[in-house]
Amino acid sequence: MRAHTLPNYSSSSTGFFPVRSGTQAANDARGFNCILSGYRPLIVAFVACFGVSLFGTGTQAQSDAMVITNFSYFDSYSRTMANARNMVIENGKIAAIDDDTYGCAGCQTIDLVGGFVIPGLVDLHQSLGSGGFARENTNARVSLFHRNLYWGITAVFNPSINSETRLALRKAISKNPPRYPRFQTAGQTIGPKGGWGDLKTATVGGLKAAIDAQISAGATVIRISYDDKAWLTTRPLPMFSEAALSAAINYAHQRERRVFVHASQVAHAKKALRAGADGIVSGLIYGKVDNELISLMKNRRAIYIATLSAYAAIADNGASAKRQMAYDPGRMNKTGLYESLQSPIMKQNWRDWWPLSHLVSRQLARLESNTKALVSAGITVGMGSDAGTPGVVFGAALIDEMQRHVDMGLRPSDAIHMATTTNARILYMNQISGSVEVGKAADLVLLSEDPTQSIGAMKSVQYTVRAGRVYSRGEF
Repeated sequence: MRAHTLPNYSSSSTGFFPVRSGTQAANDARGFNCILSGYRPLIVAFVACFGVSLFGTGTQAQSDAMVITNFSYFDSYSRTMANARNMVIENGKIAAIDDDTYGCAGCQTIDLVGGFVIPGLVDLHQSLGSGGFARENTNARVSLFHRNLYWGITAVFNPSINSETRLALRKAISKNPPRYPRFQTAGQTIGPKGGWGDLKTATVGGLKAAIDAQISAGATVIRISYDDKAWLTTRPLPMFSEAALSAAINYAHQRERRVFVHASQVAHAKKALRAGADGIVSGLIYGKVDNELISLMKNRRAIYIATLSAYAAIADNGASAKRQMAYDPGRMNKTGLYESLQSPIMKQNWRDWWPLSHLVSRQLARLESNTKALVSAGITVGMGSDAGTPGVVFGAALIDEMQRHVDMGLRPSDAIHMATTTNARILYMNQISGSVEVGKAADLVLLSEDPTQSIGAMKSVQYTVRAGRVYSRGEF
């Protein structure tokens, strides 16, 4: 067993990051793009500069096998840290944990010196297509997806993505799978004519055709909009009839696809669940969760995603941007991005897009109490950031989402479990990843601090392992 050669490190107030040579820094700089960020219809555009390297390899594939030593790992069953002497990773999988009979001749070694290992994070709600950052540049979107690994995100569900970006992303992943998080998508969100959604239709036949199109494009789940946005605008948007929604969900089930419904109001969520919905994937900010809703969700075995960070960004863009910036210690996103998101212009943008957005802050307590009620009732609650919504930053927002769940009363270990094991189960990936177990994929996050004690420890990520390939934070 030979020692893994680590980069040179320099201590700083933001953690430990490899020292980049002058040549490396210059190469990185050449790949940096300043990308127009926005949201249509744009009243006032703002420009955010991302440090996106479009041409670097961004990989550290030192060997086919390695050993991680001297660490504690997150046990998804007890939701506590368990001490371990070593973990062997071979062929992209966890081959052994503390098995002294398991030989690994020639393996490289990463000594964590008392550090911590958790499963790779899963973001159940990233909008990499229309409405997201880097929207004008498909290559930049692909690079943005890769950079999820900086935050330890090793799997993503994208509920809204345009065809061009989806094809480019799948092409990039097929060429080098470990370079990117695992990817599932609903394709385009299906909405009513004149209403909320990407793919608009006014008939049941149109709904069925839209579902067929998403399945043909590789959608693992169908997402349907059922939200008139009355909590955001004085002119509520059109919605599908209950009969049309029911027909669409039944058809998707015939096509062997689950249906996640975008609904923000409890009354609409109930109708969607009666129609057969398998999940409510936008936080319930209007109306009170009651026994009827809980019963409907239990009967349907439906899942729920709160997207707390998205609503917080609408309520107070400045405070939200500051929170997210704290989880970006190496400034993966340039400071200018966070400054732009804190500006009065951004606040006015929201008012121009949605006239009642200034009232959202009054509803945040209801959103949190509704989410707590569903958690307490035993509903399967996953975690998604809604990154790509203006003010909700890729990567950093998921850590903020975890912290917001802790702020409302969950333990840090519960938030970790939701963002890993629960999310993997929701995506039917739990036989592959989502926990630190022998036989599972080596999708891991290696940290110097214990995140079960504080979500703030997520700022101490040292490495992300994706299918056995190691990425140091510094190389980003």
